[in-house]
Formats: sequence, structure tokens, C-alpha cells
Amino acid sequence: LAHIRSQRPAAARWSAMRFLSLLCVLLAARPAAPTVFEPGSPCLEHRGRGKKALVTGITGMLGSHIAEALLERGYQVTGVVRARSNKRNIAAFAANITVVAAELTDPWRTFRVIEETAPDYIFHFAAQAFNSMSYEEPAYTLDTNIMSTLNILEAVRKLGREKDVRILIAGSSTVYGMSTEQWDGPIPESAPLQPVSPYGVSKVATEALAMQYARTHGLQVVVPRFFIHLAPRGVEALALHEFARQIALIERGLSPPVVRHGDISTRRDITDIVDSAPVVACLAESAPSGTVVNIGSNISYSMRDLLEKAVEMARTPERIRLELDASRLRAYDERTVMADISKLRQLTGWMPRPDIGHLIGLLLDYWRHEISFRHPVGDAADGGRGRGAAKSEL
Repeated sequence: LAHIRSQRPAAARWSAMRFLSLLCVLLAARPAAPTVFEPGSPCLEHRGRGKKALVTGITGMLGSHIAEALLERGYQVTGVVRARSNKRNIAAFAANITVVAAELTDPWRTFRVIEETAPDYIFHFAAQAFNSMSYEEPAYTLDTNIMSTLNILEAVRKLGREKDVRILIAGSSTVYGMSTEQWDGPIPESAPLQPVSPYGVSKVATEALAMQYARTHGLQVVVPRFFIHLAPRGVEALALHEFARQIALIERGLSPPVVRHGDISTRRDITDIVDSAPVVACLAESAPSGTVVNIGSNISYSMRDLLEKAVEMARTPERIRLELDASRLRAYDERTVMADISKLRQLTGWMPRPDIGHLIGLLLDYWRHEISFRHPVGDAADGGRGRGAAKSEL
């Protein structure tokens, strides 16, 4: 806002319009209907009144939506950000939270943040969270994910708050890896952990570390293994977000009418974060310490079908063609991934309400506004009509 005030009147009006437009998208991303739980579910009781929650990775797609769910359940929320974090994802609720800056790979800074904020709950989402990137940056992925988790666990232990703080460490379905090829049907928590990416290895390690601290030091730890979760506020590294981004560029004339993709013959379990966010909060509140549980929709979608659906929902679908881009192929891509969520239902009584068409529409609208924010009409980078921008984006 300070930047907008410093601009000339015409530029300030345009900047304000873009800011308000994006803010409207962020606010409108949540569905009108609430998350559905079975009668008697522990999740129906909001336990956040008077409690403090520390959310790492709050500016990310997952962290920002969980933070909103925590606010709705009555928590006082503090978010941990890095100095260079893009804070637009929390713009819609920034006035209702406290933000602190920290590098969680720094053990002393992590200790000070937990000591000063004195949380009752810690939700740890900060990570190098992109499976594909981990093949290119394995050392960074392992160091960031393992050390940040270790520093949080150690800080709670050293502060003597083992029994006072409940910690939710974000796990991942990537821990299963090759087991998804060998398992007949939805994959349960008991399946062997056979990761096929450095990211998957990092998640096996952080989960094992969390369980070790629970067993050895008595920390109160829960690990949900997240299958693919999507909502607005994501980035291009996520396939459906990348499809929506390319379509938005095409609609603006910033890119040729071609959507480039990797292997789209795979099938993935996809969940709307907004629907599952209260479930994540509930797991931290009520699941027994040491719980490891899948969190997904128990529905597997063809990536080709999802891409074709996104193109169908474009403003000019007849103009767009699909093209395989070999540079987007992964070293290893599991063929079919689907969560067995029997244990999750026993713990929470959650009844997923998937609406993949609605979710794709939200992602398209998010990227239309995001592209407008990045490339306003008349910007030098836009060339007045957007020529040349496609090369730098694709």
C-alpha cells in the first residue's frame, strides 16, 4: 500500500485496482459450504479459544489456508516467514495474525522464535516442497527439510515444553514412491516407504525424526502424509497451477496457444486444501501423539483429463493445443497414486467433498489475476500487447 501511495495518480489507481482484484480472488477462494464431518466427530468442537498457534511456511499455499482455518477455530496465529517471502498470499488476513521473520535452518533463531511466541501448537509447513525441484537440488532439499524440522523439535525439547506443545509436521505421500506401483488399490499407512526422489527421502527422514523425538523425549507429534493438495496461492512448480498459468498467458496474448506439459498419463489423488484445512487443525488437536496418517481424497484423477478440463474451461479453448515438452519429464514418475483414508476417517469423521471442476476454475481465475498483476496492460514487459513475455515465462 505504501508503494501505491508513492505513485502518480494514474499509476496508483491501476496498482490499487490490481491489488484489490487479487485480494478479492484470495478472499473468494473459500467455498460457501463448510467442511463436512460425521456426527460426533472431535473436529466439530473448536478448541482454539485462548490457544496460540505457530505456523511455519505461512506464505505458502498450504500454510496460508491452514492459518485461515486456525483463525476460524479461534486461535491466535503467528506466522513464520523468511525475509524474502512474498506476503501477498496472507494479505487477506494479515491484520489478524502476527508475523515473525526467521530462517528455520538456523537453530538459535528457531529456538528464540519458539521461546518468544510460546505456542500451544506448532504447524510446520516450511520446506523445499517441490518434488521435481529436488532432483536438481538434492542437497538443498535435504538440508532445508531435515534441519528445519530438527531445529523445531530440539527447541521444544530444550525449552522443556515436551508435554505443553503439540507439533504437526507436514509429511508427504512421496514417502511411498515405488510402493504405489506395487500396491493393489489405495495405499495405506502400513505400505513400505520406498521414495524415488530426494524430496521423498527428506520426508521419510523428517517423519522418522519426529517419531524418534516422540518416543525418546516424549514430544507430542502428529504427521499427516499429504497427498496432492491444491488451492489458489500456489506456484508454477505444481502441475495444475502450471497448466492454469499457461492458459492465462495464452488468454492475454502473452504466449502462443500451446500448453506444454510433461507426462500426463499418470493418475493422482487430489484434495482441495480449503476443504481439508479444518481436518489438519483437528488432527493437531485430537490425534494421539505418534500418529502418522494419510490425508487425501481417496479419488485418483487422470492428469490428462484434468489438463483437458482446464483447456475446456479456457475462454478460447478451440485455439489451444497440447504439446509434450521433454524437459518437463521427471526422472521417475509414479503411475497411480491414491490414498487409503480409512484411518483419517476413524480419527476425524471427515467426509471429503471433491469438486475438481470448481477447483480448476478457481486456479484459472487465480492465474488470470496473477498474470494481470505481473503483466499489467501497457507495461514495458508487456510491449503494449504482451509480445515477448512468453519467452521469459515458458
